[in-house]
Amino acid sequence: MMKRVKAPRNVFVNFPLGRPCGKPNNTQMQTEILKDALNFLKSAQEPGELIDLSYDWGSDFDWNDYMNDIKEMLEEEGSEKQEWKPEK
Repeated sequence: MMKRVKAPRNVFVNFPLGRPCGKPNNTQMQTEILKDALNFLKSAQEPGELIDLSYDWGSDFDWNDYMNDIKEMLEEEGSEKQEWKPEK
């Protein structure tokens, strides 16, 4: 996705959607990720350059848990789920 968008610089962390800087309340990891990302953004030389930061989430991603989290969040906010599909 990042390569298709063609942003000037890209930082990727293989974490669940909506959690790019780590688990809630893990300020140490969040700080490290932000520092690494800012250092890369400062030093990147080529347009479209991409770095994959090798942080570990610590457990397997579970879509059912993710969807339940989204459902709970929407209920708390009084919002409805929006359907979105990428263009082909």
